[in-house]
Amino acid sequence: MEITIGKFTLETLTAGMYERPKDIYREYIQNAVDSIDMAVSQELIKVEKARIEIEIDKTARCIRISDNGTGIGTDNALPYLLDIGHSPKRFTNARGFRGIGRLAGIAYCSELVFETSAAGEDRRTVVAFDAQTLCERMLNQSVDVDLHTLIADVVAIKSEQEARSRHYFHVVMAGAKDTDDILDADMVRQYLEQVAPVDFHNAFGWGKIIKSKLRAAGFAPTSYNIWIGDEHGSAPVAKAYRDTVIADRLRELDDSISEIEIKEFICDGEPIAYLWYAKTNFYGTLQEEAMKGIRLRKGNILIGDKTTLNYIFKDERFNGWLLGELHIVSDRLIPNARRDELEKNATYASLVSNLRVWAESISCEIRKISNQRSVDRKAQRIIEYAHDGATTDVEAIRTIVVPETTLMTKAETEQVNHAELIAALDMLIGAQQSITKYKALNLQTNITIEQKKVLERVFDILCSDGTPHANTLIARIIKAFALKVAASQ
Repeated sequence: MEITIGKFTLETLTAGMYERPKDIYREYIQNAVDSIDMAVSQELIKVEKARIEIEIDKTARCIRISDNGTGIGTDNALPYLLDIGHSPKRFTNARGFRGIGRLAGIAYCSELVFETSAAGEDRRTVVAFDAQTLCERMLNQSVDVDLHTLIADVVAIKSEQEARSRHYFHVVMAGAKDTDDILDADMVRQYLEQVAPVDFHNAFGWGKIIKSKLRAAGFAPTSYNIWIGDEHGSAPVAKAYRDTVIADRLRELDDSISEIEIKEFICDGEPIAYLWYAKTNFYGTLQEEAMKGIRLRKGNILIGDKTTLNYIFKDERFNGWLLGELHIVSDRLIPNARRDELEKNATYASLVSNLRVWAESISCEIRKISNQRSVDRKAQRIIEYAHDGATTDVEAIRTIVVPETTLMTKAETEQVNHAELIAALDMLIGAQQSITKYKALNLQTNITIEQKKVLERVFDILCSDGTPHANTLIARIIKAFALKVAASQ
């Protein structure tokens, strides 16, 4: 039986495979770091000398991605570069393993060229794909050829002289189309700051603490020297995290990291993932797109984007309040072909289950902090009115709307209502006389328990601050508050 693989398969494996055209950089970088890992293990280079360089010439519409990994020897170059969907890395720890990523650039240039040489060989191999002709034939309904014939007709192969000491792999995209700003070095840098397997920026003071805590937990993410440049020069790429962040869409408040938490996830007695996340004041949604959200990574390369792990939260927006990374370390957790999620299996189900437990815990913590902040705002408002000698506007206090801090779920609201009902019953049987430590406040029957609790916090602050004539001021507040409540009823 003869089996034919149609030409449109290639379209699926190139433009149809990736959500963003910039993902071509991720595909070539992950192949480069695999080659670098091998070169380091073979002692061809030292870790600090390993380097990936991205050069973008927007005027000439050319992209060049180079690494000094092992390269590919002349005997293996053609089978490796011309086989589609076949890779010797399938059952290894390599980041690229499906044998399709190397063709990612075909849809975005007129010519895709691979240049490679291995150490100890005096020849280099050059394989050039006429990407423009290939794409035209894929789209032309009158051209009826199988995938093998289509590829064979658009590939040119050369063998050239090279120094024996050199080992490298170059990807050259000539006639590149500026789709999704792939020819804009600044935009590509912003993409790589989130996606690439690079270290934290030196200006990120918490970076060393994160790495130290992860090492203590048993995990050390690997990072690589990646440089990107254009006609104005080049510079290293680093992760986009900073010590301070802007939170809350409406108020745009400055927030800062106060602590880093580490969590290890176990399945069948073995660690499968490590999470670091930052403790902040949790003012609201983070505004820096490059930082917000718990990011999923394997081999320190991003899987999906900032929203990929939204689904582990009952209230998905809370992922946008956080910053951190979930590093996958288990071989049983495998990125899917598009690298926008993990393949579904039993280990994946175990990870998700444990992640949801953690997500619920951190969500409760966010709600608690935010609700307490709301109460403190009310207390501060009453103090300001008292010091100004004004009558407290109870209704204004009760209806203050603080952006992104009204976080109580229906279940939590029912719990509060239930607690207030129990408190009311206690009052009826005479057990509620000591609801606060201020007797004069307890005697006010028209002031709600919630209001009394807020006033109690206000009075505690007045007394602890040594406010002159605190008792007199407290009596004035109670009287004014009670009169205002009575007038509104």
